[in-house]
Amino acid sequence: MKLMDRFGGGATISALTLTLALSVGLSGCASSTTTVESSGGAGASEESVSRLNRATRTSLSRHDAPIAAVLNELGDDAKAYHAHVITLSNPYFEGRAPGSRGVEAAADYIEFHMREIGLEPAFESIVTTSDGAEVLEPSYRQNFTIPGGVMVNTAAFSWRGPDSGGFLTAESDFDPMPFTGSGEADGDVVFVGYAIESGPDDYTSFQDDPDLSGKIVMMYRFEPMDADGKSLWSTRGRWSSRAGLTPKIRSVTDRGASGVIFINPPGADDPRADSLMSIRGSRFGGNGDVPVIMVAPEAAERMVAAAGTTLSNLRTMADEGAHGAISLDGVSASIDVDIERLEIATDNVAGVLPGKGSLRNNYVVIGAHYDHVGYGEYGTRSPGLLHPGADDNASGTAGVILAASKLNEMYDAMPEDADARSIIFIGFTAEEMGLLGSRHFVQEPPVALSQISAMLNMDMIGRVRDNSIEILGVGTGEEFEVILDEHVELSGINAKLSELPGGRSDHAPFSDEGVPALAFFSGLHTDYHAPGDVGSKVSFKGAVRVTNLVSGVAFDIATRPAQLTYVEEETEDEPSQGPRMANMSVRLGIAPGNYADDQPGVLVGGVSEGTSAA
Repeated sequence: MKLMDRFGGGATISALTLTLALSVGLSGCASSTTTVESSGGAGASEESVSRLNRATRTSLSRHDAPIAAVLNELGDDAKAYHAHVITLSNPYFEGRAPGSRGVEAAADYIEFHMREIGLEPAFESIVTTSDGAEVLEPSYRQNFTIPGGVMVNTAAFSWRGPDSGGFLTAESDFDPMPFTGSGEADGDVVFVGYAIESGPDDYTSFQDDPDLSGKIVMMYRFEPMDADGKSLWSTRGRWSSRAGLTPKIRSVTDRGASGVIFINPPGADDPRADSLMSIRGSRFGGNGDVPVIMVAPEAAERMVAAAGTTLSNLRTMADEGAHGAISLDGVSASIDVDIERLEIATDNVAGVLPGKGSLRNNYVVIGAHYDHVGYGEYGTRSPGLLHPGADDNASGTAGVILAASKLNEMYDAMPEDADARSIIFIGFTAEEMGLLGSRHFVQEPPVALSQISAMLNMDMIGRVRDNSIEILGVGTGEEFEVILDEHVELSGINAKLSELPGGRSDHAPFSDEGVPALAFFSGLHTDYHAPGDVGSKVSFKGAVRVTNLVSGVAFDIATRPAQLTYVEEETEDEPSQGPRMANMSVRLGIAPGNYADDQPGVLVGGVSEGTSAA
């Protein structure tokens, strides 16, 4: 490398190593060393080397010292917490979606730290010995399976007309839909328009209630349209609720249909009208009663032409008003679909801090989910992009590891004759797919649920703003409010307490089963389930404060002589919390502003483009 006049009038530096310290900052960048080799043999003058060394020291001071100073000022807890969050949200962990190599690496990471802290394994697993015997051994893993992808083993479709017919090609001419079941169907083809039971002005696709037994039923997607391809019924959004696919399928299977063919109607003003809906690559679906396929308009046009009509003529009939089933004379079809639902093996990861004295066989659970949505496989506005999941929920997972370390030290400092409950520290898997990990834990707990005094959940504790958080589920434990009043005041955090538990995180399965449960939450933000949820945006100081609060509350509950008193939730007038995004077939397109409001309605915290909410 030729150094210009600034470093000695064009002298060449030979074998000089410049250590350019790119600091390990809040964004988690690694340090880098650059070696600069000479292009000639001349050595550098002492003055030029001295100048270069001073410049390098200035660079080190300017770039490294502020980050180090910040972390040093925040203390050892913040350093440890920062390391956990930055590590778990690194692209190496692939967004931690169940079934990925990255989520397995995250489970290894959590288990490693549980071992280092000295926690005991929370579970037992079956191990096969060298002589073939199966024995139970202690394990930090609770292995189970969850629904994985859907494999299409067979997808065949053919049709027959008076003078034509043939086999269609899967994925281009037709494809099985997410609503399909496995099975074979063969029969005459009947057209039922939009397959809508009832609509405005006495509209129905099933005038005279036709018997569809053994028929292959062809139907249009969407609903009656005007000349511009827009809905005749919707006052908001592109289509009304009558365009839903599930009721259409049910309407014909209830009348005996043995198979279903969907077609996108010609001229529909909808971006989906030019593509096939397919079950391929989906994690969900495949549970239907009959084979359901979508056929491309070009192939469908050939089928209806064999019966002497066109897709446009059929659309006109379906748009105009009530009608019944229309037989496509002389046209029959065969459908053969075989769908295999795959299973994913995944693990809850948990360790136990043993209790003391008379309370040793009672428990407190501190948990957080460690999974996220990977490359946007579900529940996201940005499919295909890496979702690091720093706040959701590397932040809570880091909190569990830090709380385990802190409470281990607190237990070590207790007198030998003290009484204290054991504490289970757990990282749940598959929360983003519908609380599957925590639901499995309460269905197959390593200890009786009656022995668990309370569950404390940390989900998204990393974006503490204005020193404020929400604590949900206060109403599930009679003693919670008194306990929290004391510890929240000591923490210096502004906490909004909600009586309602909410149903969107891993505390919910516990409270559903009669265990008092709290959820600690720093609030939603625009990076929720988005690629921008990165470690550099986490409030490490605030998150450590939340973790300290959880640790204090846990220690208080663990050393109380009596079990906490569960209070059953009053649900008579409370609106349903609804399913997780991963299980939704319809998406409104809002991100709630919080989960803690006791006021009617939902505070809208964000709106996704292109959705009904927008």
